[in-house]
Amino acid sequence: MATVTLNNLIDESTGRTNRDVLRGLVHRRAMADYGAITPRSLRSSQRYYACLLAQRLFGWRTRHGVPVRMVEITAYGEQRDGVRRSAF
Repeated sequence: MATVTLNNLIDESTGRTNRDVLRGLVHRRAMADYGAITPRSLRSSQRYYACLLAQRLFGWRTRHGVPVRMVEITAYGEQRDGVRRSAF
């Protein structure tokens, strides 16, 4: 088993998530935040690591030249005359 650190979250040779490391990180964070391993604490910890996992996978894909799907979101959509836009 690999050491439970963020650096070992993605297998560098295959680009797959190391599920044992992810499970260890989630359990460790659940214990640190809530003091117990409960379904609620595990879900909260999984949500925390979801963003980090996506960032790590993006980094691996760009380092290895694998295409990355990206979506462009514009602020206001199509510009048209006479259409009022919100202030925020």
